[in-house]
Amino acid sequence: MNMVRIEDVADWRSLEGLEHIQYSILHIDENQQRAEILFKLEPHKPIILHRHCALNKIVVLSGEHHIYDAQGNLTEVRATGSYTIAQPDEHPHSECGGDGGAILLFSIFDNGGNALYELMDPDQNIVGTLTMSDLVALSQA
Repeated sequence: MNMVRIEDVADWRSLEGLEHIQYSILHIDENQQRAEILFKLEPHKPIILHRHCALNKIVVLSGEHHIYDAQGNLTEVRATGSYTIAQPDEHPHSECGGDGGAILLFSIFDNGGNALYELMDPDQNIVGTLTMSDLVALSQA
């Protein structure tokens, strides 16, 4: 019997201009303003510097989830099965998968229509944002 793996059956998509990450929107509850999204991170290739502006609950489904501070220092490694409640945080970070990459399940909670994430350049200047409305539009594309 062949094992079916989530990474083989999810509808993976990419966002223009964002490297080393793919996403698959599983569900958006517009009434509750909550989104369930899979993220696939490439091994050892950190994504864009960003900060979380809303509550995120994260489960590492496979691989290791590596977190880096704004200076590029590894600050945390989350193993498969790890569950994290990430409150909004003013400190930017980057993240990637460990050997073999990582697949993460994010539950993202809206924060009154404001940015869920702020994307930053290496000097920590905001170069873009992502809102719940953006996620709804992506799910309908």
